[in-house]
Amino acid sequence: MHAVIFAGGTVRSGKAVTESIAKAELVLACDSGALSALRYGCTPAIVVGDFDSLTMPLSELEARGCRIVRVPAEKNETDSELAIQVALEQGATLITLLGALGGARIDHTLANILLLAGFASVPIRIVDGPSCCWLLRGPGRTTVQGQPGDLLSLLPLTAEASGVCTSELYYPLFDETLYFGNPRGMSNVLQKEQAEISLQSGLLFVSHTSLEELKEQEAGHEGI
Repeated sequence: MHAVIFAGGTVRSGKAVTESIAKAELVLACDSGALSALRYGCTPAIVVGDFDSLTMPLSELEARGCRIVRVPAEKNETDSELAIQVALEQGATLITLLGALGGARIDHTLANILLLAGFASVPIRIVDGPSCCWLLRGPGRTTVQGQPGDLLSLLPLTAEASGVCTSELYYPLFDETLYFGNPRGMSNVLQKEQAEISLQSGLLFVSHTSLEELKEQEAGHEGI
């Protein structure tokens, strides 16, 4: 079951966002993420949070059929983490986070990225405008579907990500080691519609950005 979670950050539009929503079998929201969900035409089945940032009455969400899961403000988990736990309890086998990046606080963004490493039982991805991000665990491999010219960044979330091999990228990697704190894996480029990445050990943050969508967004900002 594909669960889409609207976190509390800004949801930037994009093809992957639209496709994720269209394929969602369960929609959840974290606190003010409920507003983002409603703006995208989704009524979340479950809304989780301490509701310190939601600006609409909970009664209105309940009237729309949302189940409210209220948690204490003083807690160990973030609202996004709790929403992932609820999604897993509901049987989610794939989770997409929207609004996980670009919020008012950079620590929330970093926490959401690090959450990818916290749940090994189910694939979790972050979709943000032209970009889609996920975690590759070693030993393992992943496939990237896109267009030639798309950008692909590989950043280790462990001290080392070793045995990195790639195919169909402009800068090939052959059994390489990438080191935490050294952004050597930034801004590689797809040469064909499909690229492959394999990893022997460690954790590798994978970020795929559509060049076409990125240029469209940049052109739109210039026209403002």
